[in-house]
Amino acid sequence: MEWMEYAEAKRKSAKKISADIRERWNNRIVTRGLHLMGEAGAVQYLADYGRGIGTGKVISFALCAESEGYPEMAIGFWKRAFELETGEKPTKNTPNKSTTNAAPAAKSKVAAKVETVNNPIVPELPPHLQPGRIVTMQPVDAPSERSYYIENPDYWGQPKRDGNRVVVVATPDKVYYQSRSTNLRQQASIAIDRALIDTAAKIGIFVLDGELYYKSYTGSEHRTGAQAATVNIESGFPTTQPTAVYAIFKALFSHGKDLTGLAESERIAAGVAVGEILASLSTEFEIVPTSRTAGEKLLLAQQQEAENREGEVWVLHNCFYVGGKDVKKSPMVRTKYCQEYDLFIVGLTRTKVAGRPFSAIEVAQEINGKLVPIGTVGTGFSSGEMLEIARLYEANPRGVKIKVRSQGLTESGKLWHARFLEIC
Repeated sequence: MEWMEYAEAKRKSAKKISADIRERWNNRIVTRGLHLMGEAGAVQYLADYGRGIGTGKVISFALCAESEGYPEMAIGFWKRAFELETGEKPTKNTPNKSTTNAAPAAKSKVAAKVETVNNPIVPELPPHLQPGRIVTMQPVDAPSERSYYIENPDYWGQPKRDGNRVVVVATPDKVYYQSRSTNLRQQASIAIDRALIDTAAKIGIFVLDGELYYKSYTGSEHRTGAQAATVNIESGFPTTQPTAVYAIFKALFSHGKDLTGLAESERIAAGVAVGEILASLSTEFEIVPTSRTAGEKLLLAQQQEAENREGEVWVLHNCFYVGGKDVKKSPMVRTKYCQEYDLFIVGLTRTKVAGRPFSAIEVAQEINGKLVPIGTVGTGFSSGEMLEIARLYEANPRGVKIKVRSQGLTESGKLWHARFLEIC
């Protein structure tokens, strides 16, 4: 089998390109212009990042290059995948272009127009803003204290919403809803969908970045409609339906302009402009407030804590839109309000990973003399701590206590985003 036959066979059985691959495409390939170098770009990428890379990931890069409209670069990835899987050198091919001095490759107009149910195309949008291909800019845990971001004029603040990240691509004919993992999802409500279509008919295609959550009768926010409905039932309003709300952080595309290469302040302003139109059409839209001054940011933090919210997001107001999560140099960070618990270990879940005595710790809280299970803790411990925990638990089951940090408890009484701190 030659590499071209190999590539064709792999295309037929290919799975959806993951958000992880899209993120690397944007942050490692596009930012360096490697996609414009044809095969040479693939060779250079693999030289820089491909040590120990698996065949499946190389195939994903080939498929990503094709979907973005750069088949010349895809050839380089296909060749490498063929070599990794078969152990043979590719022989049948167009002239090799894998030199770093190769002339920039023109972008193909053919590959970018291949549309399927799971790969919709909006011709007016650039490749990185197509539905199902948008890599969201994700906040990382803040390395500094909350006061640093409050006092630093370069950072603006927004409240964290307790929902699911959703990017909206609105056209006059159809609306696409994309999750953070780049999967396309169903509409949240008819009212939201109709308002988005009507607004796109007035101002043209636009792309919004925001959070979808469900509001209960009491005003509390929830990730799913079922969770909000449970609160309604427990509050004595079983027939009241939860309300879907789309909270707008910013716009990524509006009035024919790609905003991802501009400052965050311009994206936020564009999101407000679109959001005001949407909010006039439906109450199911919210413009997430942005705090700019030290006084506004301090008030934001005080309100978030007083209302027992998850925390705040701080972003450099002059940054570009950088998809993904870069722990070392992310322009967006989050501060959270966490609680600490002293809990008993009641079990250790099994794992197949060599060298690990368990996967996660099952913990319980002592209430009125009884141990009540409240979930698991699967992060925060070193390999040495894991061995010590396993040893202590084996010697004294249900007698070992650990300290855990969590963002609180879920509605079902389980730990939310728990992390191991120490053995008590």
